[in-house]
Amino acid sequence: MLILQRYILRQGLAASVLSLMVFLGVTVALFLAELVGDAAQGELPGSSVALLLALRLPEAIILVGPLALLTGLLLTFGRLQEESETIVVRASGLAFRRMLWPVLVLAGFWGGGLLLISGWLSPMALERTGQLMEDAAQHAMVAGVRPGQFGRMDGGRTTIYVGAIEGEGERLRDVFIQHMEGDLAEVLTAREGRVWTSPEDGTRYLTLTDGRQLQHGLPPNQGGLREVQFARNDLRLPTPEITSSESESGMTLNELRRPENPDERREWHWRLAAPAAAVLLGMLALPLSSRLPRQGRFGSIVIALVLYLLYSNAIHAGLIMMEQRAAMTGPGLWPVHGALAMLMAWMCVRQWRVW
Repeated sequence: MLILQRYILRQGLAASVLSLMVFLGVTVALFLAELVGDAAQGELPGSSVALLLALRLPEAIILVGPLALLTGLLLTFGRLQEESETIVVRASGLAFRRMLWPVLVLAGFWGGGLLLISGWLSPMALERTGQLMEDAAQHAMVAGVRPGQFGRMDGGRTTIYVGAIEGEGERLRDVFIQHMEGDLAEVLTAREGRVWTSPEDGTRYLTLTDGRQLQHGLPPNQGGLREVQFARNDLRLPTPEITSSESESGMTLNELRRPENPDERREWHWRLAAPAAAVLLGMLALPLSSRLPRQGRFGSIVIALVLYLLYSNAIHAGLIMMEQRAAMTGPGLWPVHGALAMLMAWMCVRQWRVW
């Protein structure tokens, strides 16, 4: 491999990794806001946010990986163009295919990494997320409540306050609960409470003792008023929705290779979309980076972003069509990849002719 090819490979990889870190930062921030919102609503314990965020990293890499490779290669070739190094390379008689070779190597390496993540690492992360969410569902009640503070759960419909938590977090003192359901509001107060799990179905319950229950309409002066004093009141605790890891999303690429239903077939095409996009978009970087003298190098990045948006939207539109058709036959997403491949081949041939 020539020194120039090693230089392009090294610089392209470094720029792509840096671009990936930037895009991941934006995507992870969005994921973090979503998880913090769920924790604020009491749907999962705050201590699990960091781990759940880490488990969503494979998903984030799949989303932004192809764009990061395209951006990194465009920055690399843009620098060569800006410093007139490309003109020197062309004047020295270096063949276009030699410039294309390191791009092909990097695109293949990048696409292989995305294939590994989407095919095996992402299902493993999803399975671990399902286990963690199931555990969070079992302990969301106590984990989301702090003594002396008001906390929310069940999508914000329930507000709870406890004066003290004793033992392993199973016994509560001075409990106050307000639950909103449609046009009705319900308030419960109790001297103490106990959280326990049913041995039959694993459902979590909160048993309140020595308390009162007040129910009224919204606003309070409408719908009547009902007050009940109780010695014991068993409340079934709401649990967050748990993503099942037994669905097609939790299957590896080997298990999806022979799909048994339309959902598995659609998931198979989605798993291959990111690796295919990385290879095709990476190969487009060299012809896209070509520009006129004194033309800014960021213009090609804008064009690449528009192309990426059109391509990614076409992929998602294809997935929606596959979901609506629910068929085991058809081209799937291959026409979308084929159209980009034809554009890539045409631009490479055109660039090769003028090289």
